[in-house]
Amino acid sequence: MSLAMIHPAARKSPRTLFLVWHDIVPSEKLVWFDTTIAEFQAQLAALEKARVRPAALPTIERWLSTGQNPPPEKSVVLCFDDNTQGIFDFVFPEMKKRSWPFVVSAHTAFVGVKTGKDHGDWAELKAMAQGGATIVSQTHSHPPDLRTFSEAKLAKEFALSKASMQKHLGTAPRYVTYPSGKWDARVAEAAQAAGYRLGLTEDFGLAERSPHCLGINRYSTHRRWAEALAALR
Repeated sequence: MSLAMIHPAARKSPRTLFLVWHDIVPSEKLVWFDTTIAEFQAQLAALEKARVRPAALPTIERWLSTGQNPPPEKSVVLCFDDNTQGIFDFVFPEMKKRSWPFVVSAHTAFVGVKTGKDHGDWAELKAMAQGGATIVSQTHSHPPDLRTFSEAKLAKEFALSKASMQKHLGTAPRYVTYPSGKWDARVAEAAQAAGYRLGLTEDFGLAERSPHCLGINRYSTHRRWAEALAALR
């Protein structure tokens, strides 16, 4: 299968940076990739100081796929993975206050379920979608490594997630986040075959320099925050 490529016009004019967070917590981190409220507030202040232009994911998808209507310089897509409760409780109010669009990735088997962490429920996802968020599939069960799955199991993971979001949110997701950033060409091909237009990774670099539309670069705020800020200058 031929994967959808970044349009040549977009590739020639790199200007878009994706940032990814996971849970936002009050103070004590449960895992290394948590971000405290104090850290998050400092990061938001740094983004404001850098005069970033937060962009909605569908807007950037159209630019990457068609090369038309280029977004402003310093466009950023703000992504929050795993649909943990801190995203609704702490991120959503900050995004609403600034009128910033954002992205929430949810694994549908765990919506409203407590695992090691609480996860937002369907009503909260719907409220965020109505308040400026693009809700993105993170597969159904968040497997540790999609690369180990057969074609049939990949198709099932992607299909179950789409069907569940269609049922509960009234619309099927157009984009998918690969759990734990683990993907390869075969996984990307399965995602595209399932109808996804973009695949979000944790490989770093500007979005326009991604290998294709099913392998979009994102900077981890946990590991590459300083690099991401430098890329915005």
